[in-house]
Amino acid sequence: MKVVEVKDLRKLYPKKIPLPFRKVEYFEALKGITFSVKKGELFGLLGPNGAGKTTTIKILTTLLEPTSGVAKVLGYDVVKEPREIRRRINLVAEGERTLYWRLSGYENLRYFASIYYVPRREAEKRIKELLEMVGLWERRNDLVMNYSRGMKQRLAIAKALINDPEVLFLDEPTLGLDVQSAVFVRELVRKLVDEEGKTVLLTTHYMQEAEELCDRIAIIDHGRIIALDTPEGLKKMVRDNTIVEVKVRNYPGSNPFGLAKVEEQEGVAILRGSIDEEEIPRLVEFLVKNNAKVLSVEVEEPTLEDVFIKLTGRGLRD
Repeated sequence: MKVVEVKDLRKLYPKKIPLPFRKVEYFEALKGITFSVKKGELFGLLGPNGAGKTTTIKILTTLLEPTSGVAKVLGYDVVKEPREIRRRINLVAEGERTLYWRLSGYENLRYFASIYYVPRREAEKRIKELLEMVGLWERRNDLVMNYSRGMKQRLAIAKALINDPEVLFLDEPTLGLDVQSAVFVRELVRKLVDEEGKTVLLTTHYMQEAEELCDRIAIIDHGRIIALDTPEGLKKMVRDNTIVEVKVRNYPGSNPFGLAKVEEQEGVAILRGSIDEEEIPRLVEFLVKNNAKVLSVEVEEPTLEDVFIKLTGRGLRD
């Protein structure tokens, strides 16, 4: 079942404030993207800042209308049926100003529970469960202004779950967090999918995060989706560029596989280069036949950054 459907979605922003008799030029943030998200899937939008990730999230959560194209969530059109969508989803937006800092953590959740018309008795139970889940029950009566950034983000996730949404949207959920908080948030997000069956759409520009969390990833750049597959499927696109590092004693001085000697210490030569993975046994055989002693062979697995560089010609954070 397709929970999110996006077809030929476009969004234009005016470069200057539209005024009478002024010719308006537009910046095209989304250039006809198409993808879908299945029920119970953790789907990632991976791309650099300005690629169109947040614009896509805003359209799908009915905060922004598209210029053209179709976007549906749970079968409801984001333009024609926004109220039906808002009742069934929730969003953890980028930044910290999604909470009321002069209220306690508990008061924040009670307030948002009332907005979603969660019955009072059910709300009390759910608030306690959520605060325990994000590790904030002991700090429930502290003002949010006294929370650390990681605590605020955990509370924001609890807030987004207060209405028990069918689809959860996360916009850069670990941006700016310390390592421990980021790990906690990632584990929590994965748990929501694996144990509670939530459907999650996540945006990030952290490659490791996308690879660790997502079932499928769409790489987006300059408003276009340039690749879409599982993490393993994406990395297969650069399998022909496997990097191998070989440590060898008594190196014969050359090899027919194009590996370069990058270093030599105490008689141990380090060879490094790109090679077809199927050629590695032949490389070892060649070295042994030439009286060399192979000490180690390390294969570097391709990364999502390798995929991105191959597709765009530049690093992900450029």
